[in-house]
Amino acid sequence: MVVGVGKTLFHRLKKTLGSPEQVFRSTRSQLMSVEGIGEKTANEILNFDLAEHVDREFRLAARLGIRILTLESSEYPELLKTIYDPPPVLYCQGEPLDRLPFCLAVVGTRLPTRYGKIVTESICEALASWGICIVSGMARGIDTLAHKTALKCGGKTVAVLGCGLSQTYPAENLALRERIVEQGAVISEFPISTAPDRNNFPARNRVISGLSCGTLVVEAGEKSGALITAQFALEQGREVLAVPGNINSPKSRGTNLLVKTGAKLVDGIESILEELPFEVREGLQSPGPGPGLPEDLTDIEKRIISLLTGEERHIDGLIENSQLSAAEVSATLIRLELKGLIRQLEGKMFIRANSKGK
Repeated sequence: MVVGVGKTLFHRLKKTLGSPEQVFRSTRSQLMSVEGIGEKTANEILNFDLAEHVDREFRLAARLGIRILTLESSEYPELLKTIYDPPPVLYCQGEPLDRLPFCLAVVGTRLPTRYGKIVTESICEALASWGICIVSGMARGIDTLAHKTALKCGGKTVAVLGCGLSQTYPAENLALRERIVEQGAVISEFPISTAPDRNNFPARNRVISGLSCGTLVVEAGEKSGALITAQFALEQGREVLAVPGNINSPKSRGTNLLVKTGAKLVDGIESILEELPFEVREGLQSPGPGPGLPEDLTDIEKRIISLLTGEERHIDGLIENSQLSAAEVSATLIRLELKGLIRQLEGKMFIRANSKGK
């Protein structure tokens, strides 16, 4: 909370002077003997009103239902402790972090294409069915869709924020955040009242990858923040996975570059599972075969649904291939959608609702 002291200086001060308490008991000369501490930062530490700031932070935490973890806390995630610069403090809402299952980060562009949305839902649904906790940053686009899919499937998910937990960013995700707290956790390394700031998000990204066995990038441009998360994962010795995309789409240039430079190409859930560490795979529970088709489907409904797979199909193609009238196909599609067996996408496109991306 001291101006000028980030995570790197925190660890350096603690290592040199022994403990956070000792830092505040140190003299100016002792503080300035630490590499990276100049006169200005030393003065900030010496003049910091410790009692007032700590009391205010704990009162805020109690009011908002926030747990404050340090590296010594038993709940602090073991995997996150192993990165080069783990957050000195984690602020948490929701389930205890040490009770969450194995985690995989899923990140991507804030403006996904229809292809990116379909792939994100398909893969995250499959990950949730295997009991894997999905970690992301609650940003617009792929992040939000990854969280929502995990929740919809009854899975666990963790949102890592680039602001303090008294804030929600983006603001329109407030309802999503409340659902995540009930079915996972929302965490931040920033003091409770910290406002969203562009400089916070790269730091946030290293926590997303640090919590996870690997990072999957679904769709990302050449300068996407998702690529920063992938780079952190690489530096942390974690798996980097990427979904290939259209070579003509700007939204796939980042992911295609990742594949080109050695990331694991993901074409379904199996290609993810085979890259996870052995101890993670051993701890996963294989999902059941999934529900079959209802027995009360009519012959026409069966004919239409047999034409729909994991790939989106236009209504005109369904009419042509089913050899039914346009009216019959339209009415059948409405019935199948009401039964939850198919989904309608933009532009009169349809897809099976239970596609797992296998």
